[in-house]
Amino acid sequence: MGLDRPATSIDRQSSFAKQMATDFEAWLLRNIVWSMIETDDQLRYLCDGRSIASEAAAIRERRQGENVEYLRKIEAIEATLDWLAQERAVELVALACAECLADGDQWASNARFDDEHVEAAQTEARQWLHEHTKEAIRVGVAGVLDF
Repeated sequence: MGLDRPATSIDRQSSFAKQMATDFEAWLLRNIVWSMIETDDQLRYLCDGRSIASEAAAIRERRQGENVEYLRKIEAIEATLDWLAQERAVELVALACAECLADGDQWASNARFDDEHVEAAQTEARQWLHEHTKEAIRVGVAGVLDF
């Protein structure tokens, strides 16, 4: 039996997908980024945790006032989870860019994608990874730039 996700968590994860995907012009890369962010379990749990911490803080404040002990600690947890979720979303972009570079040749052989679409996506992916080497290293995909 699973738990229903808080709507604010679903919205937060979707907003990451939209925000990060629209940074790219190549529709192929945009779709990969969107899909990876929307379906990532780690990001889901971080967004869920943030939402739950936010609700806990709101309940505590409503019932006991804004100067209640531990309220600021709950709010700090919420902020930390949000920061971690943002970091995870950027990591997912790095993974999406690496996938685009590693699998692009296979896509080019698919009738749905022509070489121009794949090239445009790979160019953007390569540029993004060069500009975000720290994130690429953190998720272990920096080596894809050697292709």
